[in-house]
Amino acid sequence: MGEALKLVAPFKGEKRDVLAFIANVDTAFEVIDPRNASTLFKFVLTRISGEPRTAIAHRNLENWEELREFLKNTYTEKRTLDYHANQLFSTKQSKSENVSEWIQRVQKLGSKFREAALQDCEQEERAGILTLADKLRNICFVQGLYSDRIQTIVRSRNYSSFDDIAETALEEESAIFSKNERYKNSSANIDSPKCSNCHKLGHVASKCYLRDRRDTRVNHLSARDDSRGKSSELICYNCQGKGHMARHCRKPKKRVDKQVVRKEENGSYNSSGNELRPSDSSSRPTVRSIQ
Repeated sequence: MGEALKLVAPFKGEKRDVLAFIANVDTAFEVIDPRNASTLFKFVLTRISGEPRTAIAHRNLENWEELREFLKNTYTEKRTLDYHANQLFSTKQSKSENVSEWIQRVQKLGSKFREAALQDCEQEERAGILTLADKLRNICFVQGLYSDRIQTIVRSRNYSSFDDIAETALEEESAIFSKNERYKNSSANIDSPKCSNCHKLGHVASKCYLRDRRDTRVNHLSARDDSRGKSSELICYNCQGKGHMARHCRKPKKRVDKQVVRKEENGSYNSSGNELRPSDSSSRPTVRSIQ
């Protein structure tokens, strides 16, 4: 009996506390000896204060069952059919809410709507009310979907079962999620670094596996440098100087055989200059060229 009395907390008429108070008192009556029920009831009355105490004093409540009914009717917030219908019809899936959470929320609202609809109906009316409540729940679920694409696809299937409707919505949400993931991956590839060596994505030139390959421009420059090195070995047949050809020589021109000139123009000159001599002055008169 002492442990049961500890379960009964004070009640001052707050509507948010009445259901917890009733549940605790019910538990206390279940654990005690039925012969002590009247004693426990008197103790429960002492735990009630304020406005409820005054209201109870004007009524002849002889046991806990009568007191419990009075507390429920007076201090519990009654939900009418209109209230539950309005809650069900006005609810919408939020942007941050996934389809699974939306399914659970609609099922909970639909259950409350069904309970309110069945309170004052006759036994023969129950089947029709339940069928109508299920159809209204299905309609509210589809119309409340946040995604227009999912809503259109689910509506086109024309399912009558809530399980089929919910499964289709989940499948379409999964398909949209997979598509978005593929798009994110492709966008990530676009934003990845690009190698200036091989022009491929995902790495930079310093980490390119083709970094040991030389640029073609370097080869051209090397070839140009080699040709410049060879030009330093040239010997002019006109002045016998080094580093230039006879056509670029600034000294007075000497008369030579045309065959020699032709060989020079074709590039088949002798770097030593021993075979490129002026023609004999006895065969042809020497003509001094103007510098």
